[in-house]
Amino acid sequence: MRRCLFGVLLLLLCHQVMADNRPQLSDYDSLFATEASSEQLQQLQQRLALTDTSRGNFQQTRWLRVLKQPLFSSGHFIFAATQGMLWQQQQPFATTLILKQQQLLQLDSQGHLSVQQASTAPTALASLLPTLMQALLAGNIDYLQQHFVLYLQAQSSWQLGLIAKDNQLQAVLPKLVLIGDTQPQQLLMLGQQGDISDIRFSQIHPGPLSAAEQQLFTPSGIAN
Repeated sequence: MRRCLFGVLLLLLCHQVMADNRPQLSDYDSLFATEASSEQLQQLQQRLALTDTSRGNFQQTRWLRVLKQPLFSSGHFIFAATQGMLWQQQQPFATTLILKQQQLLQLDSQGHLSVQQASTAPTALASLLPTLMQALLAGNIDYLQQHFVLYLQAQSSWQLGLIAKDNQLQAVLPKLVLIGDTQPQQLLMLGQQGDISDIRFSQIHPGPLSAAEQQLFTPSGIAN
């Protein structure tokens, strides 16, 4: 009986911790108060330790207003200037997104492959995350300025706020926040009516693509 009671208390404490860790839109009011200057963005670009190829892990927590508990997922990503961006979710189920040559490739857990143009309306939101990461890891501030209004706070670490210039995308995701140091460490996607996605990056490291990694960018059924 005591063990059962202890387990219930531990579960309640875990739920409280998850609730306390949920970001709030008001946490970033000061960030979005003033647009970033060209000088600030140039300093950010110089601060980033950029390479042509890097990879790392991610953990994502999503809070949706229609669900009482958050959703968790994790996986691996690869950025290569010559290949594109690969976003490979491993848990709770396998799915892979590949953004290359303005195409969005999706490989589901059953091995089914679909290919669409990344700029088309149905896939524009799905391609946002790999496009953002690709632009940041490549130091492509020009791309970000073309598509987003940018806001920046930079102390020991930096916070980059983004508001999409496209009205349709802005209606779905009013605000985004990228946080990092020499590498991006966290991406917050602050949606409508309290929907929030918090992505944490870890073990980011550079180096040329291995033969196995190169193969990941060309799933079976796609011509080289």
